[in-house]
Amino acid sequence: MTSPQLSLPDLIHQLITEDTLQHGVFSCPKDKGRDALRRLDVRPVTIRGQQMYQFAQRVGTQEVHANLSPQETTERMIQLLDGTFRDVALRTSDAEWKGIYRSPQVFRVSRSRRAAPEQTDRSHDRARNYIIADGSPVPFLIATGIMAPSGKVHAKHYSKFRQINRFLEFIRDVVDSFPADGPLRIVDFGCGKSYLSFATHYYLQHILQRQIRLTGLDRRSDVVDQCREIVDQLQLQGIDFATGDISAFDVTEHIHLTISLHACDTATDDALAIAARRHSDVIMAVPCCQHELASCLPKDQQPLLSRHGILHERFSSLATDAIRAALMECVGYRTEVVEFIDMEHTPKNLLIRAVRRTDGPEPDKSEAGREQLRRFSEQFAIPPLRLQKQLEEYGLF
Repeated sequence: MTSPQLSLPDLIHQLITEDTLQHGVFSCPKDKGRDALRRLDVRPVTIRGQQMYQFAQRVGTQEVHANLSPQETTERMIQLLDGTFRDVALRTSDAEWKGIYRSPQVFRVSRSRRAAPEQTDRSHDRARNYIIADGSPVPFLIATGIMAPSGKVHAKHYSKFRQINRFLEFIRDVVDSFPADGPLRIVDFGCGKSYLSFATHYYLQHILQRQIRLTGLDRRSDVVDQCREIVDQLQLQGIDFATGDISAFDVTEHIHLTISLHACDTATDDALAIAARRHSDVIMAVPCCQHELASCLPKDQQPLLSRHGILHERFSSLATDAIRAALMECVGYRTEVVEFIDMEHTPKNLLIRAVRRTDGPEPDKSEAGREQLRRFSEQFAIPPLRLQKQLEEYGLF
């Protein structure tokens, strides 16, 4: 058990050694200058199986991230006890220490017990295992209005904040599918206001410290202009936005991550086809408005479904996504359909996550998948849909 009588340098050393530090905050800087270091947050993270500590340093209006080893973390935190900050807070699961500066390396330290976290969904949302934590200022969240300059998430945008973190968890699960070194090429088809484009950029470039080049594409010039303004405002590198249709987007290089969230109707198929053609390592797609099958499915084939419009629509949506997932399996992807947190103003919450097999399609499984598709299509009189036609055109299916 950590002794409350320890000096602050010794306490830091012990908490890091015991791996019990959940959050460290250095605040109230001595230098109040515009470009001075204003605040530092330290949190434990696991990167490729290694225990690290993420340093989020607020400098002026920017936030800079660095991931340090436990030893480097101890050294850096103790170094910052030189008077750079007047207040230090260290938190574990059951206690909190507050240090008030007296002289270099000397702080008046007080200890208090932490109450058990409330057993509510909101408390769980704010748990320390969130990739982006509520309370730590993040520039893109502030610029998009989700977070206040203090780092506190606005209550009315908390569902969007949860959605962003959930999406980043999906990416975290497949990071090992990307090359270990070199820049990552990412395309977000139908990016809209680009909350998740900026989140992906932030996670990969600032938290994981990967070099990336992300392009967001959308048909609406007004939202593209807004996104470009945020890029200029935050002076972001490695992210750009373009106006255009997905089907006409010209990309010739290999794509490491393809994102397509709520691209309407067959625009999702366009994104999946381009991703497969460019051998995208990972694909994240949340389909929307599957009108193609609903409009061509014979209503006399399944009268129990077709007599009710809502059932006809939902069956068409589920069948379309099942076919999409199966087609991607046939062209060399491990595919799963999982639940995603609901987007605002829509009940669509299925995410297709596809990870490319390094050895390409497995002939036996590919043939079996084709046969399953054939039988399914025959059973419900489903004609070849857009994705299948595009994959055939590209010589992939």
